[in-house]
Amino acid sequence: MPVHRSGESPQQIKRDPLKNGFYTGTRVLDTFDCTWVCTYDLWYNCINKAVAKRDNGTDFIATFEDLDDWMNNYQDKKKPVFAVLMEPYNRWLEGLRYWLMEWQIAEKDRKLWDISRDSPLFFEKFNWPRMGNHTKTITECLSGIKIDGYLVADMNMDKKFIDFVKHYNLRFPWDFKITDYHQLIYDPVGMDQYRKEMNQYAQWLNEHHKFRDKVIQDYLKEDYNLWYKHKRF
Repeated sequence: MPVHRSGESPQQIKRDPLKNGFYTGTRVLDTFDCTWVCTYDLWYNCINKAVAKRDNGTDFIATFEDLDDWMNNYQDKKKPVFAVLMEPYNRWLEGLRYWLMEWQIAEKDRKLWDISRDSPLFFEKFNWPRMGNHTKTITECLSGIKIDGYLVADMNMDKKFIDFVKHYNLRFPWDFKITDYHQLIYDPVGMDQYRKEMNQYAQWLNEHHKFRDKVIQDYLKEDYNLWYKHKRF
C-alpha cells in the first residue's frame, strides 16, 4: 500500500518499490537462454522490451525485484548472466533525479540551484552521495553476483552484444540491435523534460566542485574501474 502523510493525497506520494534489502536497486530479467542483471536505471526497461517479443509465450521469462529470490532459486541454472553498465556519473545523476522526486524530500530541498554556495553541507543529513537506493553504486548492486559478460551502454553496445550472441549461441538474429529498443522507452515530451532536469542538476554540480568531486573521485571510483575495464575505445 502507498504511504502518505496527513493532509496529502495518497495518489501523490508513493513508496519506493525498491526500498529494502541488500540488493535493492538491482533487477533481474531471467529468460530461457540468458539472464540480465540491471542496476536501477532506464536500461532495465530497454532490455525488457528487447526480449519481450522474442520470449512471449514461453515459461522461462521472469522478473525479480528481490535479487535474493533469484540467487537462491535460479542462479545455479546453466545460462550466461549479463550486466549492463552505464557511464557511472550519468547513472548517478539519474539516481539523483529520482531521489529528489521521492516523497521524503521536502519541496525546498529539491531545488539544488537555490542553495547558496556558502551554505552548510546541506546534503550531509541525507548521507551524500549515497542518499538512498537510487544512488547506490553499480559495484554495490552487483556485489556477490557472478557476471559472465558486461555490456557497456555506448556506441559499441550492439556489436558487443552480437559477440555474446555468437559466443553463447543465444537465440537472437545477428543483426539484432538493443539500442533500437532504448529509443522506444521515451516519449518526446517526457524526454525533453528529463534532459532539462538532468542538465540543471549537472550544471549545479559543475558549479559546486566540492560535491561533484566527492562523487566522481571517491564514491564512484570502483564503478569507473569496472566501466573502463569493459569499455571499448
